[in-house]
Amino acid sequence: MPYNNEIVTYSQGPNAVGGIYVKDHNCLGKKSQMINHTHRDDYYVISIATNGAMVMDCELNKFQVKRNSILIVKPYQIHSLREITEDYNGYFLGVQDFRIPNHLSDLLFTIPGNKQLISISEEDLSLLTQTFDLMRCYMKKDNTYQTQIINGLFSTALHKICSLVESEHPITDLALLSQPALITSKFKRLITHQTHLNLPSFFASQLNITTAHLNDCVKKTTGQTASYWLKKSIIDEAKRLLYYTDKTVKEIAFNLGFEDHTYFSRMFKKNTYQTPLEFRIEYR
Repeated sequence: MPYNNEIVTYSQGPNAVGGIYVKDHNCLGKKSQMINHTHRDDYYVISIATNGAMVMDCELNKFQVKRNSILIVKPYQIHSLREITEDYNGYFLGVQDFRIPNHLSDLLFTIPGNKQLISISEEDLSLLTQTFDLMRCYMKKDNTYQTQIINGLFSTALHKICSLVESEHPITDLALLSQPALITSKFKRLITHQTHLNLPSFFASQLNITTAHLNDCVKKTTGQTASYWLKKSIIDEAKRLLYYTDKTVKEIAFNLGFEDHTYFSRMFKKNTYQTPLEFRIEYR
């Protein structure tokens, strides 16, 4: 399997309508060009299979997507198509995070990494495909109420998908969370590979609370400090780069903001009990 030297991050193209884009997998072009193209998207990618099969790597998990299944890839997750059959068909829904209501956003964001593929019934598949067909149809039409119609269809599809997710992986309603748990949930959502080098004070300011209050909430909810979760985010990103790219340990350390790659290697081993190269060899 070939590995990249850079992980590209894609944003939605101009064809998206208000942060929403739907297309048929038949329109994806030459399938050979898609194989092993490791990348991130800064939006949710929801793939629904209606025929054939494909194998997708996502954050070190391998998923086989086939008829009656839905794969949900979260923003900024590294993923790559590894295999796809010639008869594969389905739908691709790209959604900007801001388009997802709060009560559904936390549900999708907290799906366990190895549970992002869910099975659905023939009846649910039929209802979703009909909805996506209508969305695709109205995206091509210049209609006075185009945005409103697409928004309505999108809301229908999103709530149906989330109901299927929740039936398999029940998530606690945000409204039922204590204040510390709610703050911790929001803090974890703010941590990405682009922000994990910031201090806890940065995240506290984003949440309009003091750094001490942020640490108290995170500690009370998880048993660990905010700094622990920031360090974990760095280690997780290092693992992704070790697995998905051919960058040297020194290059990865530099990409992650370390001036001393030996310090990075020591920190990595302290947290994983392996050197970066030992991790790469074992998991590849």
